[in-house]
Amino acid sequence: MFYKSIRFKITIVYMAILALTLSVFSAALYHYVSVSLYENMDTLLRSKAEGIVHAINTYWATEKIGTKRYGTGPDQYAKDEMIDFATIAQKWVQERYKDPKLLDIIIQIYDPDGTVVASSRNTQGIAGISEDIFISALDGKSIFDTLAPSFPTKKLVSFRVFITPAVQNERVEYVVEVASPLTSIQTTLDTMKVTLFILFPLTVLVTGVMGSLLATLSLRPVDSMIKTIHAITAENMKLSLALPGTRDEIEKLAETFNDMLARLDNAFTSQKRLFEDLSHDLKTPLTVMKGEFEVILKKTRSAEEYEAVLKSSLEEANKIIRLVDNLLMLASFESKKILPERRDLDLGVLVQGIATTIGKLALKKDIEMRVVKADGITVKADEQQLKQLFFNLLDNAVKYTNPSGVITVRIARDGGLARIEMQDTGIGMTEEHLAHVFDRFYRADKSGTDQGFGLGLSIVKSVVDAHGGTITVKSRYSAGTTFIITLPIA
Repeated sequence: MFYKSIRFKITIVYMAILALTLSVFSAALYHYVSVSLYENMDTLLRSKAEGIVHAINTYWATEKIGTKRYGTGPDQYAKDEMIDFATIAQKWVQERYKDPKLLDIIIQIYDPDGTVVASSRNTQGIAGISEDIFISALDGKSIFDTLAPSFPTKKLVSFRVFITPAVQNERVEYVVEVASPLTSIQTTLDTMKVTLFILFPLTVLVTGVMGSLLATLSLRPVDSMIKTIHAITAENMKLSLALPGTRDEIEKLAETFNDMLARLDNAFTSQKRLFEDLSHDLKTPLTVMKGEFEVILKKTRSAEEYEAVLKSSLEEANKIIRLVDNLLMLASFESKKILPERRDLDLGVLVQGIATTIGKLALKKDIEMRVVKADGITVKADEQQLKQLFFNLLDNAVKYTNPSGVITVRIARDGGLARIEMQDTGIGMTEEHLAHVFDRFYRADKSGTDQGFGLGLSIVKSVVDAHGGTITVKSRYSAGTTFIITLPIA
């Protein structure tokens, strides 16, 4: 079903990540804009309040200069100052109120007793300074605060207030209050919230649709691969997936699957050939035995004839037993049931003994057997398995070398490895045969004159692998074959 598909899961995960990212971004943006607006408001209020305080200080300085010039007494100066300052301050705040840029600014000036000396025209209903804040201002502190109006409104409008003292001769003479409604800030933030609320799901939805389309395009090669895979059966294992050419993980997946198909095809082909060859190799001796039994039973025979048939049947039975033993040995090697019983072996002595034994067969074909070895090369290995390894190789060398040929065995040290080369001047092999020389039941000679089962080199390869060594083969048709084996030195 679609909701279980990778495409759907990718889209959902993508939308979830996007929603989370947008949520964090929107919250951060809202917080930043809110802080910026309030900071700008506070800066404006502080600037206006400091301007008023500066004007008051300037007024005081001017009046003092006038007092000294005209010799007015202190009492008369204080009385005149209160009257003149109230008039001038009221006129000043009203003039500022008429400034279009300061229409929302509310200004009030208090004396130390809390009496309003001057105020803007639009201060009606605005809550006054609380006693605690007023006392703090009299102590010389500047304070920001947020107040609500004292009159009823349909929509609650708060005011941002800045209170600062006007100090003369280290004494607070007046307290200046500058306020502005937060309507514009609240409107801006509300508009921003609505915008984000609308854009958030819309963006996630649109991006999800685009992500689904992108996932569909990205996974289109996978759909093609699925169709091809459904068409692959045991009969057409050579069918391979078309590479999308994207140079990404999907192409790597297709390459890996094609490699797996090639290995499976080889395995199926090998298995098929195994069954065919095994059936042939078992059928031949059984057919020979059956034919001899049928002939011998047609009439009474002499003891010599019965003995000859029994000997022939015994030989065929031994062939079957050797075939089964070899198959069991290969199966045991693959399942790791046969582990080498390792002990220190003198490689030169071991190979020389086997070469001497095989040399008797070589002499019958007028083949010269040579062994060139370095002394003191010891390997930790299973003696019986190594004997079978070298016996199989030398036996093949004698079998496929023409009379008057030469078989040379060289044993040398190669770093931490023992290197064994077995070279013959036999019939050799073509490149086609070299690729399958270690396969089970593979025989280069298809004429049927070869009496083996094609398992000898498979056993050789298994023994070498079990001992942590390597084996390679080089050959040219009609120019001989060379097997090169390396084994770890003890």
